[in-house]
Amino acid sequence: MTTIKTRGRQAKPTRVEVAAAWDRLRAAADRGDIQAIGVLIALSENKPLHMDTAAA
Repeated sequence: MTTIKTRGRQAKPTRVEVAAAWDRLRAAADRGDIQAIGVLIALSENKPLHMDTAAA
């Protein structure tokens, strides 16, 4: 008897999900969201990102 392994949950996001996240981030930055602007800058410069969720 052979068992068929089911595929587990995908660990990494798909390209479509990543593109959609970038679009949402850019839209938030365009609306003036300071955190979104900071995230875009950090990601574009390959800087480590430390977000304080308690400040939100």
